Amino acid sequence: MTTQKNVELPDIGDFDAVDIIEVLVKVGDSVNENDSIITLETDKATMEIPAPFAGKVSALSVKVGDKVAKGDLILTLDSESENSEDAEEASNTPETVIQVSNDVASEIISDSVNENEIPKEEISLNPDSNYHASPSIRKLARELGVSLSGINGTGKKGRILEEDLKSHVKNILKNGNALKEVEVIPLSRIKKLSGKHLSKCWSSIPHVTQFDEVNIDQLEKFRKHQKEKNIKLSPLVFIMKAVVQVLKRHPNFNASLDETAENLVLKKYFNLGIAVDTHNGLVVPVIKDVGKKSLMELSEELSEISQRAREGKLDANEMKGAGFTISSLGGIGGTQFTPIINSPEVAILGVSRTQIKPVWNGSSFEPTAMIPLALSYDHRVIDGAEGARFMAELNQVLSNIMEMLL
Repeated sequence: MTTQKNVELPDIGDFDAVDIIEVLVKVGDSVNENDSIITLETDKATMEIPAPFAGKVSALSVKVGDKVAKGDLILTLDSESENSEDAEEASNTPETVIQVSNDVASEIISDSVNENEIPKEEISLNPDSNYHASPSIRKLARELGVSLSGINGTGKKGRILEEDLKSHVKNILKNGNALKEVEVIPLSRIKKLSGKHLSKCWSSIPHVTQFDEVNIDQLEKFRKHQKEKNIKLSPLVFIMKAVVQVLKRHPNFNASLDETAENLVLKKYFNLGIAVDTHNGLVVPVIKDVGKKSLMELSEELSEISQRAREGKLDANEMKGAGFTISSLGGIGGTQFTPIINSPEVAILGVSRTQIKPVWNGSSFEPTAMIPLALSYDHRVIDGAEGARFMAELNQVLSNIMEMLL
């Protein structure tokens, strides 16, 4: 026997009036018991109201935007019922599905989903309204940056359930690379070798880095004067000469630890490793006996060995025997960086790009050429006071061109 039965809003808690944000059925639809028929939203939760019994929708009494309270008529169903009293009882005690919107992302993400890992191709800030899903699922999809377009709903009438969304997100993470265009490039032999070495240096040496800026106005004026005579000298060769002068007074920096890391090997010669950028990666050729060579000799040797490094023509012996290393990024840019010590050496100097800064001369500010330096040292061998003294003396030598040239 077919009877018309009213479906009213059950008790949903301490709410006087709640907004209807979605009507999930229309006149003529057949619904099963516990199928969702409308969705309500408060400031704390979204609620899906299920049908208390099966039937065919014969009339709708609400629309999106209406406010409803307990006992308000939602719709009328044509229902086959053997016991109207049982149906009436059921209509008054439906199971309301409540999905709290707070923390929903954490529930679905759980152990395997991280919002930041969702591939960008899946982002959709406005999931298409044609996809059949509750507002809570739509909201969660927006929070995760996932489009509902690629999800096959397993709920009634193709409705997208939370399990469907969860499964879809896991598949994206599992097969994420397949959704993007990528290229796999093997590391060069140099990068493979240097990468292992640098990782070991970084993890095994307690690094401390001392930063400073040096006034090189005199140095730049001298370079300009030499350039007018067609003599080109880079700031790096001046730094090399200055470093050797300071190393003579601080021998612990021109040293290495032996294999036991219990003995310091002081070097009586002054060979400097100079980091050179090549298309295959960073290489560090060694300039021998820097203290015995003039600025011109150093400039010519540095140019020649750097060129051969970029062409891959260095032999192994040309990259051995350094007591101290300099890594200069001045030609590229940057303000400061932390160089990694080249073990078994105990110190390295990083050089950044020269900048013109206003410096107080006692009566006014004047534009001054300042070069940033960063000294990294092995704290097992060199303490902070030694590092500070080394940098202070290097600053003094570089800022006084006459002291450097003597």
